[in-house]
Order: sequence, then structure tokens, then C-alpha cells
Amino acid sequence: MTSLIILALYLVVVGLFLLAIYVVVNRAVLHALRTHHAELRTAATPGDRSRPGG
Repeated sequence: MTSLIILALYLVVVGLFLLAIYVVVNRAVLHALRTHHAELRTAATPGDRSRPGG
């Protein structure tokens, strides 16, 4: 019976660890996509001569 409790606690700890990794990676990816989208939006403004060929 004790081994089942230890196994359940272990699985809960591993699950929480994986959830924390998911949340951190998800926030980082969303932030990177927002930043990239903002950069593309500002680079696509008319009259921008900073880009070659633009």
C-alpha cells in the first residue's frame, strides 16, 4: 500500500514538472511569435528604405 502512495506522489510530481515546462515553453513561444509579428509589421510599412530592395 505504501508503494502505491509513493508511486502516485511520484506521478503527480512528474506531471507537475511537465506542466511547468509546458507553461514556460508555451509562454516563450507565444512571446517570440508576437515579437516576430511586430517586427514583420513594422518592416512592411510603406516608405521603409532601411531594407535592401525596399
